[in-house]
Formats: sequence, C-alpha cells, structure tokens
Amino acid sequence: MSDSLSLVLFSGTADKLHAAATLAAVMIRLTLTFRQNVAMLRASRDEALTDSLTGLGNRRALTRALEHLDDAKPLVLALFDLDGFKTYNDTYGHPAGDVLLTRLGANLSAYFGASGRVFRMGGDEFCALFEPRGRDLSTLLDGAAMALSEQGEGFYIGCSYGAITLPGEARDAAEALKIADQRM
Repeated sequence: MSDSLSLVLFSGTADKLHAAATLAAVMIRLTLTFRQNVAMLRASRDEALTDSLTGLGNRRALTRALEHLDDAKPLVLALFDLDGFKTYNDTYGHPAGDVLLTRLGANLSAYFGASGRVFRMGGDEFCALFEPRGRDLSTLLDGAAMALSEQGEGFYIGCSYGAITLPGEARDAAEALKIADQRM
C-alpha cells in the first residue's frame, strides 16, 4: 500500500474514533445532567411539602396525607395551637421563638413516633395525624399537649387542641380541618 493511501485510511479511522469518543462524552454528560435534574426535582418536591423551620410536614403535606387515607384503619386528626407563644416571642425575640417552635415540634414528633405524622400548619399551630391503636384518645391528646408545653423563668407555653376521628367524621380534608379547628 502506498503511504498516501495508508494516511487516508488512518485519518478516516482516527476521525471515526474521535466521533465515537465525542458521542460517548455527550451521552455521559446527558446522563449526568438527567441525574442532576432528577435530584433537583426531588429536593424541590421535598421543600414543597416540608416546613422550612421545623423540618416537619407542612399544610400541603397534611392535605396530601388526608387525600390518601386508608378507610380500613381509623386515624385521629388533632390540631394544636400554642398558648402563650406570642408573649414568649415578643419577650425573647423571634430567633428564640423559632428555636422553641423547632424543639416543641420535635417533642410532638417523638411523642407520636411511628404511630403518626406531625405537621406544622404555620405560626404556632401544629397538627398530628395518628393511629390511636386502641389507646384512650383523651390520654393520647393530653400527652401530645404536654409534648407541646414548656415552662421557664417568666413564661409558660401550653396548648389548646381539637381532634376528629377519620374517616367517620368528615368527607374531605377541608371539612376535617374545619371540624378539628372548631373543637379547639
């Protein structure tokens, strides 16, 4: 074979290898971009359902949970409104109030553990959706109220609450929240 023919064949092979390498790089980059987009979508969805202060579910997460109830097992929806929080917040400042809300939300979440989910509705309102599992409802609610209570030098935080049993007492999420709020 002549040298010029060998050079043309080698050049054509090199061009094909270069094109294949470029195509592989593009495919790898598309895969990485797709994975990044999926991760951002997951993070965005989590942020949309999470209270940014406490890390608990928010009102949107509660509404979603209420829309997907299993009629086979009874659940209790309880709303809690902190008493004395405004005075605490005004006295000690918003950063201290944020810390208190986070701590009380964690207390309530720990109280219910695996038997329920806790949500922050906004401001100083919390909500729990839990399985009573044959336990006395008033005892459970009093325990939850204690989890949302704190006392210190010059302050006392307690709470008012109202509860509803699902699915028997309400047809949808809005009605359930309205009844629980009225009972509070």
